[in-house]
Formats: sequence, C-alpha cells, structure tokens
Amino acid sequence: MIAFLAGRIAHKASDRLYLEVEGIGYELMTSTRTLSLIGGRGEDLLLYSYMHVRENEVSLYGFIDEEEKRSFLALIEVSGIGPKVALAVLSSLQPQMLAGAVATEDIALLSSVPGIGKKTAQRLIIELKGKLDAIFPAAEQATSADSTNGDSSFGTSGSGEHSAFADAQAALFSMGFSAAEIAEAFTGAASDADSEALLKYALSKMGGST
Repeated sequence: MIAFLAGRIAHKASDRLYLEVEGIGYELMTSTRTLSLIGGRGEDLLLYSYMHVRENEVSLYGFIDEEEKRSFLALIEVSGIGPKVALAVLSSLQPQMLAGAVATEDIALLSSVPGIGKKTAQRLIIELKGKLDAIFPAAEQATSADSTNGDSSFGTSGSGEHSAFADAQAALFSMGFSAAEIAEAFTGAASDADSEALLKYALSKMGGST
C-alpha cells in the first residue's frame, strides 16, 4: 500500500493532479478541497494516498491531510459509496463539516452533495455514526448538544471552532450558496476564527459582502 507520495506537481486538472516522484509521474484523483489548498506546477508537495484496486483498474487517490484521507476511507466503507462518490462528498463538505452533519443527522446538508439523494444521506448517517468521532471528537459533542436542545444544525456543540464554522455555513446556505461553494469559500480560513470573521472571509472569497 502506498501511504503517501512526495514530489513535485507536474500538472493540475479539475479532479486530479500529476505528481512527479523521482522521474515517475503518478496520477492521483483528488477532491476540489485538496486542489484548492496545494500550490502550482513545479512546487513540492506531499500527499497522503490510497490505492484502489479492482479487476481491470488500479487508481490512486490523494489527500491534503490525514483527516481527509480517514474520512474518505470511512465513506467508502458505506454500502453503495465508491471512491468517486466519496470524493464528491469531500469536494462539497470539508471533513469536519461531514462529521458534524453525520453527528446531528443533517439529511438536508448531506443530500445537497451532487449524487447524494435523501436515501443515500440517511444511509451515510446510519453507517458513519460514531466512525468519525475519532477524527473529529467535536462531532460527538455536537450529538450530545443536539439531543439536549433539539437543534438540527451541527453548530450546536460547545466547541468554539465547530460551532463557528457551522453558524457561518448556515448563514451562507440561507443566502443561497451551494455546499460546494461554501466548502471552497472556507478553504484557508483560520481555525480559531469566530463565526462573524468566517462569514466575512467566505464572502470576500466569493466576491460578496456582509
């Protein structure tokens, strides 16, 4: 198994990149999140990786961090979810947002991902419940808060970062932005920012204003 690859970026496409490692070019399928966080051609890069093997195909998938890789591995264990759909989920929802959506059973958010309908969203919740807690413990806290006050948004936990991202995300959804647009807008935001700062940051990236 190839755990990670370190080399130079040779080319970036809309859903993949080519990494040159000691004269060998590797094609890695990636999420839009990963593509938005890496540099340009010729820059050094380390990507965590997963090799998917089936009868007539061997594919490599690349991830900007371990959280995204572990979320991907959890997703492909869900019945009916393959690597391409898992990447679609992670392209629309940052790993922490996915954990929060599962923890609070946010079917509306999960089914906003292209290719994920209501039934698949329900299956994601059932089969991922508890599996993402080790990656994002705040998701477990959100579940407790949700059961206490009945709030369906995943900003209900006492975790400042978790709540701030959830509150800012909810505000953007109310403005009509899609899950993919919101995930892209939060890329690079400070992890300790409050909801107001996150909202301003996201809107500035999308060319809007508060």
